Amino acid sequence: MTLGMDRDATKHRRWQNTFLAGAIVFGMAALGDAAGTSYALSAPGYVFADGELTGEILVLALAVALMLGCVALGRRHDRQRASLVAEHEHWLPPLTERDGQGQVDLDVETARLRPLVVRSVGLVLGWLAVLAGVVAGFVAMSASADHLLKTGTRVTGEVLGVYKHSRGEDTIHVEYPVGYGDVAYPTGYGDLRFADIVWDSGRSYRKGQRITVIYDKADPARVRTLEETNDDPAWTWVLTVGTAAGGIGLVLSVIAAVNWRRRSRAVRATGWRIASVTVVPDKPMRSNRHLPDINVRYRDGTTITLRAATSSHGAAPLKHEPNRRAWIGGTDRDMVVLFPHGRWREPPYAVPAYALNLRVAAQPAAAPVPEDPEQVAFVKRKVRWFVIALFGWFAALVAVSVLLMVLNLLWPMFFVVVVGSLVPLPLTQLYFSRMRTAPEKK
Repeated sequence: MTLGMDRDATKHRRWQNTFLAGAIVFGMAALGDAAGTSYALSAPGYVFADGELTGEILVLALAVALMLGCVALGRRHDRQRASLVAEHEHWLPPLTERDGQGQVDLDVETARLRPLVVRSVGLVLGWLAVLAGVVAGFVAMSASADHLLKTGTRVTGEVLGVYKHSRGEDTIHVEYPVGYGDVAYPTGYGDLRFADIVWDSGRSYRKGQRITVIYDKADPARVRTLEETNDDPAWTWVLTVGTAAGGIGLVLSVIAAVNWRRRSRAVRATGWRIASVTVVPDKPMRSNRHLPDINVRYRDGTTITLRAATSSHGAAPLKHEPNRRAWIGGTDRDMVVLFPHGRWREPPYAVPAYALNLRVAAQPAAAPVPEDPEQVAFVKRKVRWFVIALFGWFAALVAVSVLLMVLNLLWPMFFVVVVGSLVPLPLTQLYFSRMRTAPEKK
């Protein structure tokens, strides 16, 4: 295998991850759209706006088609990469008796990689439960506001103030009578109450304007208007954070489950090789940060440089002990470094990693390569344009969300926000992977 073939294998793996993330995002969009449409069809009294049901069906069909397309392309790159990395001696030396188990039962540790896959699948289910809870929370808030609109007591109130806040929700301050006409108030006037109502409909208000206020007779402090649902800002914030956390957590958990499965299969195919390893964190801080490198020296004198992969099994806490014993298994982008124990735990500790180069014979240390001003300027320029593009993307996302909110298309708005927030993840990976190779091509 040549170095060019190794780069081809790395390229195929990056495309695999990109299409995997795309399949997750579009799958979440399809699942959310199906859940929202099912709720709308089953909810009593829900009336679809003109073209809303057709739009929901088209979004579902498009999301499913894109998800299946990403899955098919990802499997294609998986097969192409597998054909390039079939020979594992490019990353591991031949297996000898010197790679004996010693203080660690390597067969047991190979089997213990499978529970890591199960744990990742459990996290996937957990994040799905979080997203289901978020959807249930939004549905409950919407149902509560609709119930108050239908059963609440309607009175004429007055706008006492209109407030636009730099932080938090805009509000209107209103007064409204409570108990008007009840037998408990023989004068017929009732009591005046005051409330701050969340202003998120986009309708304009002015001081002194008369509006219809709807309050709960059992709890007069619970109010809304015909246009303003007055959802609890604290719960709205919690559900919004839950949506973002659940979406990102689900994507990362699915990727972790798939990658741990690949690593488990790779280690079972190759076995373990004993080595001396040194964890090198990315310090001092640089503009292009990365996870720690792991310098590996096998017993036959050959060396290879790995980089820790994104995982809860991090390598940074192990930097305090250089040239420590460890075992290496797997190939190419699916490698595992097995330490006899972690920093704070006695059982063996597995760290996921991927190869930065092929296994080479030992060489004397080279002098540090000075930074290329042209390359530094190139990276800064590309990062600047990427930040601008990302800002423009989210500005457009906010504009579309506001438009859908004005049109009262709440479910489409919810899906646009979730999917639009997750789309930059695979695009970011693709962009920076291409940016790293651009200076080399120059």
